[in-house]
Amino acid sequence: MLVNSAIPNLLNGVSQQPPTLRLPSQGETQVNGFSSVVLGLIKRLPSEHIAKIQSSALSNAAIHIVDRDDDNRYVIIITSNGSSSTIFAYDIDGTTATVTSPNGTSYLNCSNPRDQLKFITIADYTFIVNTTKTVAMTSATISGSIVATDQTFGELPTSTSVNDVYEIAGDDDNSFDNYYVKAISTTGEYRETVKPGIVYQLDATTMPHSLVLTSGSFTFNKETWGDRTAGDLDSAPNPSFVGRKINDVFFYKNRLSFLSDENVVMSQTSYFFEFFPTTVTAVLDDAPIDVSVSHNKVSILRSAQPFNETLVLFSDHSQFVIDTKGNLTPATISITATTEFENKSSVSPVPAGPRLYFIAERGDFSALYEYFVDTDAITKDASEVSGHVPRFIPKNVKKMAASSNEDILFALSSEHSNRLYVYKWYWSAGSSVADRASKVQSSWSYWEFNSGDTILDISVLDNYVYIVVSRSDGVFIERILLQPISDTGLNYNVRLDRKVSLTGSYSSGTGLTTWTLPYAYDGTMSAVKTGAWSSQKGVDISVTRPTTSTVQAVGDYSANAVILGVPYTFDYSFSHQFMKSDNVATTSGRLQLRTFRIVYEDTTFFKVQVTPLFRDTYEYEFNGLFLNEGASLLDTVRLSDGTFRFPVQAQNDQVTVSVTSDSHLPCAFQSAEWEGFYTVRSRRL
Repeated sequence: MLVNSAIPNLLNGVSQQPPTLRLPSQGETQVNGFSSVVLGLIKRLPSEHIAKIQSSALSNAAIHIVDRDDDNRYVIIITSNGSSSTIFAYDIDGTTATVTSPNGTSYLNCSNPRDQLKFITIADYTFIVNTTKTVAMTSATISGSIVATDQTFGELPTSTSVNDVYEIAGDDDNSFDNYYVKAISTTGEYRETVKPGIVYQLDATTMPHSLVLTSGSFTFNKETWGDRTAGDLDSAPNPSFVGRKINDVFFYKNRLSFLSDENVVMSQTSYFFEFFPTTVTAVLDDAPIDVSVSHNKVSILRSAQPFNETLVLFSDHSQFVIDTKGNLTPATISITATTEFENKSSVSPVPAGPRLYFIAERGDFSALYEYFVDTDAITKDASEVSGHVPRFIPKNVKKMAASSNEDILFALSSEHSNRLYVYKWYWSAGSSVADRASKVQSSWSYWEFNSGDTILDISVLDNYVYIVVSRSDGVFIERILLQPISDTGLNYNVRLDRKVSLTGSYSSGTGLTTWTLPYAYDGTMSAVKTGAWSSQKGVDISVTRPTTSTVQAVGDYSANAVILGVPYTFDYSFSHQFMKSDNVATTSGRLQLRTFRIVYEDTTFFKVQVTPLFRDTYEYEFNGLFLNEGASLLDTVRLSDGTFRFPVQAQNDQVTVSVTSDSHLPCAFQSAEWEGFYTVRSRRL
């Protein structure tokens, strides 16, 4: 019998489940596609060339984006070979910024700066932690000696010498209530001080350093950390990071904070360099905080993420939440173990709206988890959002970035350094945080760049994802739009990577127009007329490549700018189609696919490839370009809406149907439908 079925949309990316179990909206492959609930499945937006910032390739560098405000955004690059380190700074447009280091850069020395250096930017300060450095105290001690010991403050003499130190013993059975005062006048005025003879200074050379932004320039320096000014080693002990390494740095409720071993150490409120109490006679609300997690197994804290009015702490195997009652004070802070999920400690979790995403490794692959706090139900949990693609995200993920506005997350792995693994989601309006059924989109795919590209870092700023990419000829800043915006004067966005707009130079002697690229590239390039041209807007020009940095065309094309860039290929393969009843595949009969229909919108070009098993590939092309009457030139780019029908003529599970586009022209697909003959071999009782 003749049957048909619809694929309602193409929004849910790829699935590695058996085809019989997949959603109709899931495919076999999706490369360089963007799943949008508004636009459908489109060819991703291109990367735009911003600047070349270094002339040689980089591999293992630490990179941090300073996002001070819209006018102060910088890319910080730190390289280290273990014995020497260098800091580079560039504004987001690629202009070099001055970096000075009065005390040198030895604090940054490490073997793996990408993983071993941690950053946090607070206003003009970027704090940098070298996780391989052990924090120490200096050998300096408080001078002087104790003149006398009194039981209470009221017993102190009313006449004494300036700087005389007295011990107030308090309870004889409790050494923690002892404190010390120093005479500041001869008439009985005293101020709380430190017990003489003990060390009181943090060694600034082992503590985190800062990179301070001032008028477009940076200064890298050790900081002046607050000294112990009261008490002794019992009543005002060293911060718990002394003698240990600092694993992460973060900022929470106006406190600069560190993770060290199983401890969370927070500065005094508003005073980021103070980690000793100002008094030991009372516990003040703004005093530094030093608290450890309580768990039945060792839980070395690796990262922290302020999120949804809480602070989530991650160890290798567990998650904790800092709960506070009202203000965050030493008296109100408590740390609660919440969930037990594996976590890749070298990759910082990223928040996106009311959810937090983190990575776990499973052999040669990775899994992405979505952590949420449901304040109504008072629950904290995480669910895996990559369960249907267990062998898709490779191991060694090194960075994630997310956009709450666009509901998209990017993961970067050193296993395939020329790819961005893309997770796109959409929740129905009014859904609760914990309502899993209300997620109507959960799409995985990857964006692929040239094989020689090594993406070093990714960051989402405003409506762009910025990438720092290393190639054989240097390091580059590029960016990709996350919402399609038409190029000026055109009704679409030209799909060419490393995209630039240039005006060519025409030579009447040779009859050639030459464009000089801001980078070297020896592969295929395309040139497209911008919207500034009076005719043939958006049409590509036939070009040659005389050198790696120039593009040429026969004729005079110097009147206006053209868009130049590197072509890239969009590829989407449909899953095998099956007859289904109540979403359950029926496999007892034979389904012979006859035709496919694809619904497209705002589309100019694409190709369909049908590859039956053990047979040649058949290709069907849709082209929305129109010929100029009386000439052989393609004159007009028109965005079309409609349905494209093509034959398949193959058994459902023995044919691959793909949609591809290597053109600079746009394509967008909304849904599909197939028609075929279904032969029933038996009747179900």
